[in-house]
Amino acid sequence: MNITSQDLHIFLTLAQEKNFTRAAARCGLSQSAFSTRISSLEHALGAKLFDRTTRRVEMTPDGEVFEPFAHQLHADLSDVIQIFRDRAARRRGRVSIAALPSVSAGWMPKILSRFATRHPNVQLSLTDAIAETCVSLVRNGDVDFALSTLDGAEDLDGQVVATDHFYLVCRKDHELLAKKKIAAADIASYPFIHLTRNSSVRRALDAAFERVKLKAHLEANYMATLAGMVEAGLGITIVPSLSLHQFERPTLGVRVLQAPRISRPIYLIRRRGRTLSAAAEALFNEIRRTDFEEPSITRKRT
Repeated sequence: MNITSQDLHIFLTLAQEKNFTRAAARCGLSQSAFSTRISSLEHALGAKLFDRTTRRVEMTPDGEVFEPFAHQLHADLSDVIQIFRDRAARRRGRVSIAALPSVSAGWMPKILSRFATRHPNVQLSLTDAIAETCVSLVRNGDVDFALSTLDGAEDLDGQVVATDHFYLVCRKDHELLAKKKIAAADIASYPFIHLTRNSSVRRALDAAFERVKLKAHLEANYMATLAGMVEAGLGITIVPSLSLHQFERPTLGVRVLQAPRISRPIYLIRRRGRTLSAAAEALFNEIRRTDFEEPSITRKRT
């Protein structure tokens, strides 16, 4: 016989009531069915747990030994059941996400804030990383899902949730901003400041300007550094809309690119065939349904 949570509950009820009739009624069982369950429990343990007389029921020494274990086991099982009920109801759990730095700073704060308000006991973890690292974290099971410019491979499922357009950034007094339309050849005429080659931004630019050689002047690892260099007049740059918040400076101007029109897809990726927790599935679906908008700077200063 396997001892169940109900067996423990029956034992503890009888230990408290010291009366078969009252204990059976509390458990919603007939007295004969209740007695049978107690006898089965005693048989499973190989010990007599109660002494029965016509007037009262008392625990035996073995029953007294078993009682604290029964309390602990019953409490532990109840806790486990409640934990999983809470997880199913998204009242608790943990969700780990990876996202590009620009996505982490641009979109994720509002999404996570809304989710945390509705599910305050769900722990959230966000790792900002380059595209390849995001994919690796999903593939290795270190995060539940990720937002990246790469859709992974056959072991991952990826769907496009947004398109991130690129914009020219230069000083407001730069002559490029006087042009009605800015072409690739115009951009190639001025010193250009790149991000390092391992970034998804750099890969997108290299592909878009494959036929036009840019005057690569400097490279930077971080957008904030890039903004400082452009503000100092060291060159111009092109960045995705999600990074434009770092270029909101009084001396800098932003223009949409006409030719080439550069953009990058943002994929929501997860491991194929892997079931997400209820909390992770809820956040995944919320991101999937979100209507992503470009930052207001692209509407105010283009």
